[in-house]
Amino acid sequence: MTHPSQKRKGSALITTIVLVGVLAVAMASLLKYSVTENRINHRHKLRTQSENTAEAVVEYGFAQLSHSFDNNTTVASNTFNSSGSGALALPPKASLGSNVDYAKLAVFASTVPTSSLTYIDPKEPDNMFDPLKGKYVRAFDVTVYGKATINDPNGGPQISTHVSQTFQVRDTPLFSHAIFYNLDLDIHPGPEMAVYGPVHTNGNLRLAPIGGLSFHDIVTATGNVYHHLEHLGASTRRGAVNFMDESGASRNMMIGGVWMDSEMGTGALNDKFRSFASNRWQGNLQTKAHGVPVFNPVAFPDYEPDDLGTAAYDPVNSGRAIIEPPLPNSHPEYKVEIEIQKMSNKAGLYFKWDTTTNSVKAYDGSGSPLDISSLEGTLWEHKPDVMKDHRRSQDITLIDINTGKLKQLIESPDTSDSVLHIGGYDPATDWNGVVYFECTSSDLDSAAAKNLNFSGIRLHGAETDVPSEGIPSRGFNPGMSFVTNNALYLRGHFNSDGYTATTSAYTPETGEVPVAVMADSVIFLSENWDDSVTSMIPPAVTTEYATAVVGGIRPSNVQGDGSQSGGNENFPRFLENWGGEDFYLRGSMVCLYESEVDFSIWGHTSYYRPPYREYGFNKLFATGAYPPGTPLFRTYRRTNYTNLLPSKFNTVTSSL
Repeated sequence: MTHPSQKRKGSALITTIVLVGVLAVAMASLLKYSVTENRINHRHKLRTQSENTAEAVVEYGFAQLSHSFDNNTTVASNTFNSSGSGALALPPKASLGSNVDYAKLAVFASTVPTSSLTYIDPKEPDNMFDPLKGKYVRAFDVTVYGKATINDPNGGPQISTHVSQTFQVRDTPLFSHAIFYNLDLDIHPGPEMAVYGPVHTNGNLRLAPIGGLSFHDIVTATGNVYHHLEHLGASTRRGAVNFMDESGASRNMMIGGVWMDSEMGTGALNDKFRSFASNRWQGNLQTKAHGVPVFNPVAFPDYEPDDLGTAAYDPVNSGRAIIEPPLPNSHPEYKVEIEIQKMSNKAGLYFKWDTTTNSVKAYDGSGSPLDISSLEGTLWEHKPDVMKDHRRSQDITLIDINTGKLKQLIESPDTSDSVLHIGGYDPATDWNGVVYFECTSSDLDSAAAKNLNFSGIRLHGAETDVPSEGIPSRGFNPGMSFVTNNALYLRGHFNSDGYTATTSAYTPETGEVPVAVMADSVIFLSENWDDSVTSMIPPAVTTEYATAVVGGIRPSNVQGDGSQSGGNENFPRFLENWGGEDFYLRGSMVCLYESEVDFSIWGHTSYYRPPYREYGFNKLFATGAYPPGTPLFRTYRRTNYTNLLPSKFNTVTSSL
């Protein structure tokens, strides 16, 4: 008979054996699971490495595309063909992981298509934070394909990733903005000011209004936005600063007594500004925090302000090349792509004036001399020391150009009469709407030569409803762009009918054509201007101008002198008492550079009284009708990142 305790011991042993077996099975399963999980994690890391490497290959391709399009106005369709000299290169081997199979890396670019007019629809969710939303651009897409293969250090099979992404190249007309600055943009008006149309600056946006400032379209800055009065820093001015949200409602930048600019009341850049601005204004105020790019014409270097730490005044004033004369290809600063962009090289009618000898000559677009000797006194007139410019504190010698006479010479020339045509010039084939007036000085005095002997060009006779006046316009590209490297004065109603009771700052009138004026500085003289009045602040009358304006400014605090630029509200320069009168400017205001000929200081109201400013963005430009030869700036956008099957990748890239 078995003792009960022995039975219990046997049962316990069996139970122990069963438990040990169960635990062993569990441990084995757990170990197997752990090994499997490690293997999966290992392969997942390799997969992620493969995806990241393929993306890096595409990014390296994008960098090469960007460099090419940054430095070439046009690029041939087969430039990036894999069998040609322009084929995209792979990233350096040393920049990649040691287990990357470098021999199996691949990068391709599609052919370069012809650009097409494209509207960046602000209603599309993907475009909410696109700096160009709401604009027409000339765009084309280049697709980059990338492949990466990763070796498994544990001996497993290789992992490959095949991807593609679209590189969109967008050329945007310079006059697609109501206000465009290549420098810091300062706006600090006294009276309330409203800005209708897009605004962009390649620098900082500094705002300090007294009566209020409202933006009614997208505002972008490559730098930051500050509630500052120019270089003087944070301002105590309390005028509201409103930006539009997605619904069109205006929302103030001040909340609870705090200016919610890029510093958000902290006195230093605040990393929360991006999310705050995105939520409050839904993409209608974007800054450096949002990745807003620099907008430059092709091949133009970025503007750089003077370094106050050096004695010399040496800004990188690269944008001014757009209005400068051509350089010979032997010149050490000659760059073919910049020469292509210059308005002087686009001109179909070219004048040249030596401000020392007073010789005036004319040429067609190919450089052949023209006969304008019979047109002195009707088309052009040399007027020595004819007017007093109290901002420059000088008597100014002018070449007066009658645009109404130029209109007749271009639109209805009569070759049988020497005063009714330009000798040797056929407008039917030679005119392209771009007129360039080069001013030089042979003066041995370097200071006199630099300021072109205190001279300028003046346009008059441009009222559209007066017989024998108006703007020349002919051919498939209507309107005119008038460009000079000197100071430019506009006298009287310009490209407008002068009936200001019905004038709009935005809507073009009957007979109005797309016009641009570009100069070292642009000074506006009212319909009431009289050269014989030399006293300070002569009286002005309400006057209307319909033109895009490209000009320069004297930046604030030049070499620490404490001066102010006057802000965008004083970008149009005045010399009269405009008090109580309206100044209409229907167009686009573009500051690309510092002035060099007329570097005079904005003097508050010592030589003028401000008008009621009626600045508006011309609807002609908003709908894509631009002046002849309008410069373009180029930007890029990445879209459509896609993972591809190997078969699809091989099929698409086989012909590239």
